[in-house]
Amino acid sequence: MTKSFILIEVDEDLKEVVKEAIRRHPAVSWVYTVIDAGDEESVNYDIVVKVVADTRRDLDEAESEIRTRKEVRSTLTLEVMEKEDTAMRSKNKSLQI
Repeated sequence: MTKSFILIEVDEDLKEVVKEAIRRHPAVSWVYTVIDAGDEESVNYDIVVKVVADTRRDLDEAESEIRTRKEVRSTLTLEVMEKEDTAMRSKNKSLQI
């Protein structure tokens, strides 16, 4: 199982339309609205989406479908590393030394 969080920036007037469209995607487990921090210096994301897929390929495809929607201005994708993945990588690293 692979997971990611996608932060999405959209025009304010399209936020609800985009949320509803993304919510219908089978790999999307939840969609949240982000409250504006009011900082004009940084990029403000409007929506956070959790994507869950069985395979890495399915996750990539779902992320791509969300990112390439015409209403989406920009995205930031954060991939989730499960605790067991971290432990396995640490173990593998120590074996390589």
